[in-house]
Amino acid sequence: MFEIPLSEYLRANHELMRAARLIDWEGLHDALSIYYSLLGRTGKPIRLMVGIHLLKHRYNCSDERAVEMLHENAYWQCFCGFETLQKEEILEASTLVKFRERIGAEGMLKIEQVLLQAWSEMGLVKTKRVTVDSTSQPKNIAYPTDADLLHRIKEKIVHQIERVRQEVTLRKPFRSYKRTAKRLLFGIKRLCRGNPQKRKETTEALRKIVNRVLHQAAGVVNTLYARGRKDVGRSLNRLVSLGKKITEQTAQVLRGEKPRRRIYSLHEPDVAAIRKGKAHIDCEFGSLVSLVVNEDNLVLSHAEYQENRVDFKTLHDVTTGMEANTGKRPEELGSDRGFSQSLKKQERMRKRLKIQRLAIPRKGKSRHPDHRKSWFRQAQKRRVKIEPIIGHLKHDHRMGRCRYKGKAGDTANVVWATLAWNTKKIVSLHGLGEKKQNLRGQRAAA
Repeated sequence: MFEIPLSEYLRANHELMRAARLIDWEGLHDALSIYYSLLGRTGKPIRLMVGIHLLKHRYNCSDERAVEMLHENAYWQCFCGFETLQKEEILEASTLVKFRERIGAEGMLKIEQVLLQAWSEMGLVKTKRVTVDSTSQPKNIAYPTDADLLHRIKEKIVHQIERVRQEVTLRKPFRSYKRTAKRLLFGIKRLCRGNPQKRKETTEALRKIVNRVLHQAAGVVNTLYARGRKDVGRSLNRLVSLGKKITEQTAQVLRGEKPRRRIYSLHEPDVAAIRKGKAHIDCEFGSLVSLVVNEDNLVLSHAEYQENRVDFKTLHDVTTGMEANTGKRPEELGSDRGFSQSLKKQERMRKRLKIQRLAIPRKGKSRHPDHRKSWFRQAQKRRVKIEPIIGHLKHDHRMGRCRYKGKAGDTANVVWATLAWNTKKIVSLHGLGEKKQNLRGQRAAA
């Protein structure tokens, strides 16, 4: 009762204090309460968990650093719903991981929907004219090569066998080929750089060694299943099946064939190779992200794909997502030449999406029939503004490298990055609206 409330000695016009007043915390609590149970230990407050994720992506820091800042910064504590300064430990970094696993990608999309609907009711979201563009979101993986994948899966299987030996006695010896495989990998990386034929032969020798390790590991799996130790054998069996896929795709590559569904990472097997035609980065390994941005640079919708999908085929998903978030569809949509199709296909897509006008320039020498009209030229001028927004999302809000796992992790990373960006822009838009209202009041009084 003798503590001073934070609101009394913190600046009311601070960015975080203004942002906290513009967020519908009660709506977020109602939307996410279905993921909490009345039984068992009480979970952390929803405002605390949502708030710290927004701050984490707003200031581009890790889970551990976000928790440290929460304990040190009074503005962060007030933003997350605390009325007085907290001197004890508030939470641990692992709590953020558990919260993301609790609500999943569906719950994070609900957070985005609640906030955009609340801002739309305040009159801060324009939906008449929008711009669409796509970009790649790289995953947190090393650059994939066939030799590295073969060596890593062998090391993982050997390590798993060592863990199995601690629980179960294995009679047959297990040869790991540790020194031989390491020597071959070193030869591929250093000694065979200028000799493609020698590198191909060395990779084939490494593949044969991995096949022998897989054969031994498959025998261990059969032994574990025969003894009734399925709990120990399942994890090893997953590694064996993954190793067989890697050896098969390596054999196809060595024969000059193109694998149908290639694996680029062991811990992220769904990663796709995204080619955007950029000069500085030829290929990125992650997911494709399509974004919808309005006139005020707010991100209204997004869609993620674990494949290198054609840009034009993402329009239906992002416009449907925009309608779910704001309750409205755009009247005018602009994009770059990457979304170009024939005029008949564009017209069918326009009718299917229920949009009045599509401002998509054509590829080649022949220009769009409406390229001289004012609305088409204005849409192309607005389209340029989406490029720096993508740059800010990647460099300032952690969309440049996704560290969350799986397809749900791609969606989660984009949701928190766009919400961090939108929260910053909404504070600016609300401040401009208040200034205009004050000027109108002064003119009326004069």
